[in-house]
Amino acid sequence: MNIQKYLEIETGLPVAEVAFTKPQKLPFIAFIDRTDEDGDDFHAQIISHDLTVEFYAARIDAENEKKIEAAFAKQAWKVTKEREWIGEEKMFETIYTTNFIEKR
Repeated sequence: MNIQKYLEIETGLPVAEVAFTKPQKLPFIAFIDRTDEDGDDFHAQIISHDLTVEFYAARIDAENEKKIEAAFAKQAWKVTKEREWIGEEKMFETIYTTNFIEKR
């Protein structure tokens, strides 16, 4: 699964894996996808994803959070959600974590 493309289509927000190379206007999404492959001796056909999605906004943005959460629900991903204020950047960070299995 192309997580970046999926989140871009479902939310309409700018999305980058790990970080953007240039400063972005708020709101935007960055994600980290840690993977582990498994399978038989000759075929790694099962991929386990530990996904962290970080949503950055100038204010608590319920409208865009609903889009992100709907994208998770569409895939039946159960998520944990937490929020932080980044004072030096003057923005909120909403962090979603989930894990899921993908078969090739």
